Amino acid sequence: MATSLEVVIDAVDAEAVASFWSQALPAEVLYRRPPYVVLGLENGTRILIQQVAEGAERDAPGSLAVPGGVHIDLRVDEPAVTVERLVALGARVLRRVDERHRGGSAWTTLLDPWGTPFCVAPARESVPPHPSICR
Repeated sequence: MATSLEVVIDAVDAEAVASFWSQALPAEVLYRRPPYVVLGLENGTRILIQQVAEGAERDAPGSLAVPGGVHIDLRVDEPAVTVERLVALGARVLRRVDERHRGGSAWTTLLDPWGTPFCVAPARESVPPHPSICR
């Protein structure tokens, strides 16, 4: 079961997009860790603005990030179990990524039965009721 849901927006100018959404929602900038600017809503939901190259194409090998693209990340307690369950429901694994060496996390990118990409990653240690600077 998902413990939190994050929305990821791909942008050629992550700072400009983060500035727009932080004012539009409103949301607080929690932190920056390239290629991400992470925004937090008061309810604990996170919006990740991901810097992507202009002209990036979703069909490029292993690429999901395209300007204007949006996908969800499921943050769960048991990622491997969740991936196995979702594959049994018809999803397929596209790739596995490990950015722990950069201060990030490891996650699996899947495609739902209709080809929509989404990611499954470990639950964050805590999602504060009101966002604060944290990773």
